[in-house]
Amino acid sequence: MKNKIPMLILGLIIFSAGSLAGQQAYDAIHILDREIGFGTRALALGGAYTGLADDYTATYWNPAGIGYLKQAQFYAELSHLNFDNQALFANQRTSDAQTYTRFRSFGLAFPVPTTRGSLVLAVGVNRIRDFDDNLMFSGTSSLSNGLGFDISNNNGASTYYPFDRNVHRFEQVSSEGGLNQWLVAAGVALSPRLMIGATASIIEGEEDYRFRFIQTDADSVYSQYPSDFATYQVNQFLKSKYEAVQVKVGGLIQVSRRIRIGGVMTLPSRFNVEEVHSFRDELTFDDGYTDTTEKSGRWDYQVKTPFYFDGGISFSGRLLTLSAAARYRDWSQTRFEGNDRRIDDMEYLELQEENDSIRRNYRPVTEYHLGGEITLSALNTKLRGGYAYYPSPLHTARKEEDRKLYSGGLSYVIDENISFDVTYLRGSWKRENRDRYTPGGTFESITFKKLLMGFSIGF
Repeated sequence: MKNKIPMLILGLIIFSAGSLAGQQAYDAIHILDREIGFGTRALALGGAYTGLADDYTATYWNPAGIGYLKQAQFYAELSHLNFDNQALFANQRTSDAQTYTRFRSFGLAFPVPTTRGSLVLAVGVNRIRDFDDNLMFSGTSSLSNGLGFDISNNNGASTYYPFDRNVHRFEQVSSEGGLNQWLVAAGVALSPRLMIGATASIIEGEEDYRFRFIQTDADSVYSQYPSDFATYQVNQFLKSKYEAVQVKVGGLIQVSRRIRIGGVMTLPSRFNVEEVHSFRDELTFDDGYTDTTEKSGRWDYQVKTPFYFDGGISFSGRLLTLSAAARYRDWSQTRFEGNDRRIDDMEYLELQEENDSIRRNYRPVTEYHLGGEITLSALNTKLRGGYAYYPSPLHTARKEEDRKLYSGGLSYVIDENISFDVTYLRGSWKRENRDRYTPGGTFESITFKKLLMGFSIGF
């Protein structure tokens, strides 16, 4: 009879981070990293909407902008994402492309009658962050991952046998879900030139993470009894739920007839996170004997996200609109919250260690956004294009790990109050990923393609 005890310390991996024992720095950054917002016009303009926003989607980009609406507006949006990951592992390249179709926005903005100026209110739900991601690779590796087992004989004596080199490794990781923003917003004209506004939101969402690893003795290196290993397989699952309250305030100044300047401040949020995980591994020998381990559990924690600030400027001519914007966020100020724990509690101390890791390894970054729009009056159409640059929050990141998104779109005015918009986003970046099962790591080339369709009615 063979009884195995894994000598490898097994951990739950979330693309480069996380563990069964507790939270790691990346878990906190991960919540809002890769947030791009919503809105077909805004994203077609590369997200350069802070100084231009003047429709329902202003509730995300600059809530002051909804104050420009003269009639009620209904808005809806759908997205289709293609996420293609080309991974290089052990000199072998593997492609994994997945598609995700998502409802993205459903909202209503409506002016309130006033004797002077304007007051516009809005309600809705919008998707501001996608967790959709995937990775798959395989290859034969001579690097040791430290995997080995104690095998007991019938007399109870055990011997350690490694199963760590010259094996075929396969890994597949996927993540699905996103964050939704349930909001109420208001925009007010304080003067003919100055608009202010605020959005209060409940941010909630889920993420389903799956990890699968298989190590196989494809070349019969481990064929001598009792260490006649055939395969070792790991399956992990993590379901996370997120909830927070977010408040942002903004202003827009009409500097001249054609130029606006806008600014937005988003206040810190405290995310409540609930996670449920399961782990199952299975070791199979050449004679068909298998040994299995299963674990499951849950944990709850809080993450406090920092202030972030947006600024933008726009020029609106009769036929041409140009806009630019920037967003500043100091990721190093993200924190795990542990105030309800005693100072000598081990879990509290571990959270503080991860907060120290965030301070050391993450940095402030500034995103840049540029966009332009041409009006073709004779065709009832507007053509749009844009560019967005999202630096990696990691101190040690290489330039190729920064995300660059190019965008294009068009808007067709069906009649005076109804329009249909289409936007296409394409981006690419590199990523290096390693975990305890694959110490050599993988080098990934990611291509991101997203199609957005929006529909708005004024009434």
